[in-house]
Amino acid sequence: MTTVTLDRSDPEPLRCYRHPDRETYIRCGRCDQPICTSCAMQGPVGMRCRRCGKPVRDALSSLAPRQVVTAAGLAVGIGALVGFLGMQLGWFMILIGFFAGGFLVEALDRSIGMKRGRRMLTIVVLGILVGVVAGGSLGLLSSWGELAEFADETGYTFVDFVVDSLPSLLIAAGATIFGAYGRLRL
Repeated sequence: MTTVTLDRSDPEPLRCYRHPDRETYIRCGRCDQPICTSCAMQGPVGMRCRRCGKPVRDALSSLAPRQVVTAAGLAVGIGALVGFLGMQLGWFMILIGFFAGGFLVEALDRSIGMKRGRRMLTIVVLGILVGVVAGGSLGLLSSWGELAEFADETGYTFVDFVVDSLPSLLIAAGATIFGAYGRLRL
């Protein structure tokens, strides 16, 4: 029969600095605080606590001012084109708008890099909406010039024309936003 002797040189278990009721043998690789397995994050050279393991700047969601201006400009430009075409093509804009949203995100990826996050989504959605309003207004005015003669004969007013054209603009904006959101994937 063999006897087992306990080696008393083993260190005593530590207590997690966030959860004092949990024993641990893990320490943060940077600040040397004792951490339990639920508080530990895998860092580049070992385990880190939540404070030391959080990146200073997230490369996917941080935007430089130049990137914000470029993203907003592209979104407004594509939105304006979609809004203008929405006045001309009507319900067909469901397809064109969806692919225009995907094209917009692809153009953004190529011009400013692959950026994601809530800020980028907000810039893209607001840019599309502003662009659709601007392009739709231009489309309304250019189309109304052609219909003015018809309107004089029938009593069709500009307000009637705007109300009749509004669903096309909403469809164009919604399809473009949906296409862009599908490519951005938060």
